[in-house]
Amino acid sequence: MKKVGVGKDKAKDLSYEEAYEVNKKILDLSVTDIQIGAFWSALRMKHSTLEELSAFLDSLKEETNFIETGDLIPIDVAIGYDGKNRSIHILPCAIFISAGAGAKIVGHGASNIPSKFGITYHEILNAMGCSYLSFADDILKSLELSGFAFYHQKFLNPKLYRLLPKRQEYGLRSYLNTVEKLLNPFKTTKVLIGVAHSNFIDKYIQLAFYSGFKDIFVVKGLEGGIEPFPNKETKVYTSKIFSISIVPRDLKEKVDLSKNLSVEENAKLCLSILKNEDNPFKDWAIITAGLIIYAYGLESDISKATKLAEESLKTGSALESFEIYKSLSSKATF
Repeated sequence: MKKVGVGKDKAKDLSYEEAYEVNKKILDLSVTDIQIGAFWSALRMKHSTLEELSAFLDSLKEETNFIETGDLIPIDVAIGYDGKNRSIHILPCAIFISAGAGAKIVGHGASNIPSKFGITYHEILNAMGCSYLSFADDILKSLELSGFAFYHQKFLNPKLYRLLPKRQEYGLRSYLNTVEKLLNPFKTTKVLIGVAHSNFIDKYIQLAFYSGFKDIFVVKGLEGGIEPFPNKETKVYTSKIFSISIVPRDLKEKVDLSKNLSVEENAKLCLSILKNEDNPFKDWAIITAGLIIYAYGLESDISKATKLAEESLKTGSALESFEIYKSLSSKATF
């Protein structure tokens, strides 16, 4: 605290070893709540360096229950755990449109995370009849058979999850918001990262490399998600020497992205899309699925990836993937 807690102008960066040790003590609850809150606040003012974030990440990885996915090599949809509170979730249906096209997708998260304390896409999935799987074998089976798997923080890192009440009481973002979504609990090499601020993009790419990812895609999408904007250009930054832009076609109907839906209403919307019913948000779901398919590597052209997404819906493959996932996960008890 003496190095980082002396104000923004005089604060000094921590060494890797110092950052690792302090976060380990926080995870072990061997420091007081006042010390934890003071440290989180000091890092918010100073801004964490890449070396500090790498150390925080390693201390979390040491406590993570990893799942080996073998040759499946899924794409990790790494979005903020704190959810959304100003816009609709289209990701729950886009995931299964992508899975129906042949992509393998994984996600991880928790609920009621500061600072948004927003609705998460996995809460929408639960309202669609799904649930959380807790055992590694069941989660892996879900990925193999449905094309999607979700790993709740309660099971992937119990010590980090144990900090949730303290994080909720603190109420603000901390460095944990940054590193938890890059934990890479499935040990894959592909990641699609959603960010809220463009100035963090380079840091996320570097930290993703450090976490074991090789094919890295970063999107400043709607409310910090990975969903491309349906009504304007979206830039996708990559770990390669190029970036891509997604310029959506004119939608058949104008959609209100800020529409305030309950969890249940959002679930009905996503189910409607998966059933390929007429829905003003369907094109947006297809655009989002096209990005996931492209990042996964089924197509090297974003327009062709979007075509695969359309076919997944038309043939019923998207709905079938969802029904398989629902069947597997609904037997679980959380």
